[in-house]
Amino acid sequence: MPAHNDAIPPSEGVAGGIEDLLPRANKLQAELEQFAEHIADVYDGYFQEFPKHMHVSFYNDVLSEIESLRRDVGSDDPFAAHRISSSNLPYMEAVWHTARRSKNIIKLRHPVFSGPFKHRILAPGIRIKDIMSQGGSEPKRNQSGRSTRIDVICDGGLTWYKVSTMTNRRLLLDMAKEAVYCGDSDDSESIDDASGDFPDVPLVKLARTLKTISEGHQIRNVSPTPGLILPRIVEGECADVDRIVKLCRHIGLQVLCGNSLSPSPPLSKELLHEMVPSPRRNITTELNIDTSVLVALTSDISHFQVTKQPWFGQSQQDHIDLETKDPLIPKLVSLLGHQKLVCTREAARSLARIAHTMGTATENARACLLLTPDKSMSSEQRIEKLRSLSIHSETIPSQLQLPIQILGPEADSNCNSSHGRCNVPHDKILEVLAQPGRSVFHSGWAKETTTVTCNVLAIKQLEKRLEEFPALDKSAWPSVWAFSSSRPLVGVRKGSNEERTREHIGGCDVDCTCGLEEFQKT
Repeated sequence: MPAHNDAIPPSEGVAGGIEDLLPRANKLQAELEQFAEHIADVYDGYFQEFPKHMHVSFYNDVLSEIESLRRDVGSDDPFAAHRISSSNLPYMEAVWHTARRSKNIIKLRHPVFSGPFKHRILAPGIRIKDIMSQGGSEPKRNQSGRSTRIDVICDGGLTWYKVSTMTNRRLLLDMAKEAVYCGDSDDSESIDDASGDFPDVPLVKLARTLKTISEGHQIRNVSPTPGLILPRIVEGECADVDRIVKLCRHIGLQVLCGNSLSPSPPLSKELLHEMVPSPRRNITTELNIDTSVLVALTSDISHFQVTKQPWFGQSQQDHIDLETKDPLIPKLVSLLGHQKLVCTREAARSLARIAHTMGTATENARACLLLTPDKSMSSEQRIEKLRSLSIHSETIPSQLQLPIQILGPEADSNCNSSHGRCNVPHDKILEVLAQPGRSVFHSGWAKETTTVTCNVLAIKQLEKRLEEFPALDKSAWPSVWAFSSSRPLVGVRKGSNEERTREHIGGCDVDCTCGLEEFQKT
C-alpha cells in the first residue's frame, strides 16, 4: 500500500458537514455497485459462486446506513441530529478507501473466528493459483460471539486490514483513563516496558486481538499479516499518541496513520482489475487436461439433449438436469479454444478404458477425435467431425487444438526427477489423490502448467494437503483451473447387444497403450 506524507483528504478522514453526508453515502453505494458489476464480470463462469459475494456484507452495511440517514435528515425528531452526527459513514468511507488502495481483494467486512485456537485454521484466500478458498475461518452458528470482522482481506488472503476512525483526542482520553498523561512518559523507556502501561487502551487491545487472531490462521503455510488503518490519527503531534502507535507496530502490526496514507486512487476499470483481478490471468498457454475434462468432452450428455431412460443411474439423471440448466461444453471450449492441450498417458488410458467399457458409439467416436492421431484427417476435418456430433457446434472454435497431445514416458521421467521451484517432493504431497488424478496434477505442477479439471473433490483435498508442508514456499503452489462438475458418459445399458465400433484411442501405432487389445481379450 503506497504511503507518503501528504495530509489526508477531508473526505477520507474527516466527517465533513451534515448536509453532505447523504450525497457521500450515495456515492459510496454507487461505487460499491460498480465494484459488484466488475466482480460478476471477472468471475463469470467460475466454478464457485462465493467470490461474487465478497462485498455483500459491507454493501448491506452501507445500505442500512443510507436508510438511517434518509430517515433522519430533515426529521423533526430531537435525537435525529445526534444520530446523524454519530453516523458510521466516515468509517465506511475509510474502509472503502482502504479497499481502493488494496490489490487482489478476497473479502470485505468478513467475520473470522477469534479463538481460542487448538491449532491454526485455514484462512480465506488463494492457495492453489487462482482458486479462491473460503478456508475454515468463518465462525459456526454457535460461535457468533467468538468472531471479529476483518475490514479488508487482500493480497490473495496474505494481508488483513482493520480500520479505526479513532482520533488523537479520543486516544488521549483512553490513555487518561489508564492514568497516563501526555508529558509524563519517559522517552528512554523501551516499548517492552511501556506495553504494560496500556493493557486496557482499546487501540492496544484491538492490536493484540488482531495479532492473536491472525496467528491462529494460515494461508499458504504462513499467518496473514495484520494491519491497522488509522486515518484520523496523526503521528508527530503528541509523544504519547506516538508511543501507542509504536507499541501497535511492536506487537506485530503494520500501522498506517492519516498523515502516512496516500489519497486513494479514483475508481476506474484499471483500478478495479487491480482490486479484483481476473482469475484467468495466470492460466498458462499450455493446458494439462485431467481425465474428468476428457470424459466431459466425450459424453453424450454434454453434446446432445439426452432423454432420461429407466435404466439410468441417479448420477446420469442429475447431470442431465444440470446440463439442461447450465451447458458445460460452451464453458470448456471457451477456455481450451486457443491453448496448447496436453494430457498424461494415465489420463488418456483412463478415458479409453471408460469409453471401451461403457461408451456409446458417439462417445467412442469423440474419444478418438480428442486423442487419436490420424495423418489422413486434417485439423479442420477433425473439428468439423466433432461439431457434427454436438448440438453446441457453433461454440466449438476452429482454433481448438486437436488431437490433444499425449505426453510420452520421457515427460513422466522428467516430472519424477524435477520439482520446479518446489522444495518439497511432489509425489509426497500428492499421495492423498487417487490415480489417475495424482499423475495428472503431478505433471502439471512439475511443468508449471495449468491443470484443467472438473474434480472439485481433488481440489479440496489438495488445498488442505498443501497446507501441511511448512517448507513449501508460498510462490511454488500449483496452478489449476476448475469447473464445478463433469459429465459422465451416457453409456450403454448393461447386457445390451448394441453394436458399437471400438477403435484405438490415443497413439497406438506401435504398441497398444489405450488398453483396447487387452479389453478385447476379456
